[in-house]
Amino acid sequence: MEVFIIEKIILICSFLLSSISFLIGTWHISLTVLAVFMAIDIITGIFKGIVTKKMDSKVGYRGFIRKAGIMLVIIIANLLDLLTGAEFLFRSMAVLFYIGLESLSIIENLGHIGVPLPQQIKKYLKQLSEEGKDKNNE
Repeated sequence: MEVFIIEKIILICSFLLSSISFLIGTWHISLTVLAVFMAIDIITGIFKGIVTKKMDSKVGYRGFIRKAGIMLVIIIANLLDLLTGAEFLFRSMAVLFYIGLESLSIIENLGHIGVPLPQQIKKYLKQLSEEGKDKNNE
């Protein structure tokens, strides 16, 4: 009986992992970079919450939902590649875009933590912040 349960668990895990592998596509270093940047963003976000004394489970929950949304976009992009016969065109664009967004989020978190940042990066983040405020006021 125990062997049957273990075999069932292995079968289910195999099915789930192979389905995910098909949906995401062939593993590429860019996916590794994105996964690492996502993890760093989560860690620096937690540090930011600790340093600013604004730990909020709702913010963390939204962050995880956002990361799941990113993975869904990558799945959609991979399926578009399969549909059109493009070799990683849509997926590469999506992954590189999200690597850039995660990088900005990490840098922003580090700035809130108090890590010294180069002046050009601070200037760019301030500009992005002001543009975001202008769009929210419209």
